[in-house]
Amino acid sequence: MITKDQEVIDICAQIKEIRSFCLDLEFITEERYIPELSLVQLSWRKIRSAEVNVVAIDPFEVSLEPVIDIINDPNIEMILHSGQADIALLHARFQAKPQRVIDTQIAAGFLGLGDQIGYGPLVEKVLDIKIDKSSQYTEWSKRPLDDEQIRYALDDVRYLPLLWDDLRSQLVQFDREQWVLDECNYLTDVWSQRIDAENMYTKVRGWASLNAKARGILQVIAAWRENESLYFNNPPGWLMNDRTLLELCRRSPSTIEGLFSIRGLGKRTVEKYGVHLLELTQEGENRHVPKPDNQSNTPRLGQSWPAILSGIVQARCREAALSPRFVATRNEIDLLIAWWISEKHDKEPDLRLLQGWRREIAGHDILLWLSGETSVVVDSSSAGIKIEYNQQ
Repeated sequence: MITKDQEVIDICAQIKEIRSFCLDLEFITEERYIPELSLVQLSWRKIRSAEVNVVAIDPFEVSLEPVIDIINDPNIEMILHSGQADIALLHARFQAKPQRVIDTQIAAGFLGLGDQIGYGPLVEKVLDIKIDKSSQYTEWSKRPLDDEQIRYALDDVRYLPLLWDDLRSQLVQFDREQWVLDECNYLTDVWSQRIDAENMYTKVRGWASLNAKARGILQVIAAWRENESLYFNNPPGWLMNDRTLLELCRRSPSTIEGLFSIRGLGKRTVEKYGVHLLELTQEGENRHVPKPDNQSNTPRLGQSWPAILSGIVQARCREAALSPRFVATRNEIDLLIAWWISEKHDKEPDLRLLQGWRREIAGHDILLWLSGETSVVVDSSSAGIKIEYNQQ
């Protein structure tokens, strides 16, 4: 376990020379809004050698600034597996945004090795190495960690260099390496984003059903709840759950007694924040928050179409040994249908499904079906359906 700052500095200096490393994080999510980082595992190849170094760094004992520097360095690639939670944590805690991410789970999806396959099963499938996951549910913030826990943590990065070597060679063979790199960059941007406090009201389920006055109150109080939760690092529901928040906004009480009548708003919360909640309610009543834009909703005429278009995507992806989630999302399919029904076909919508290799895999076939040039028929092949041109 690395517990000295100079050791971290030396490790990161080596990584800067070879410009590649693997990363995994262990963290605790229970009773926290932003997970508590508890262990950082790194692996990298020795210079002019195939041998792999592996280390576990104790973030409670050292500064992670050198690690954040190499994560942010556009000249250094960072390899991980299923990195969404890791990247989100790095951004939330350190405002880090990796520049060159390679996610082996994404790479596996582009090779037909499974959609969102776990690290252990992928290592076993590709490298024929079975990883012991018995220490998976560990209280990583407790010290000391025993040898078995450390070994488990290090295994999460020990095989990543070899795993990426194998996956990369397959991707090159099928001319898909750039597809994976582009998708990793795209998803890194998505995972690094966090909704600002002023817009957190849009994450409250049912907000669109509120009237204009209640929407204004919701925007103000949801922003306050977000900031309080971040400050104390407690889940927002501890302060006030969404149902209670919506009821508060609907009823817009003007007195402390009115707050006590809101179901789910605890006595302690009212006693501590009551006066401020009344001030926020009054402030929100004067806010103008527009109704949500429903343009992405599928028009009634095309409500049966998403299943057909999704079937085309799935069939083509099965033939291409490719995970469908990388080709088209349900929202993209809905937007495409809405565009087609609008009959404004002079300019195609800006959807990834209609661009580059995605268009070749499935987008072109979808446009042909929408235009009536083809039909989708049942087929006994592994794809399940086939697309036939209609007779003129």
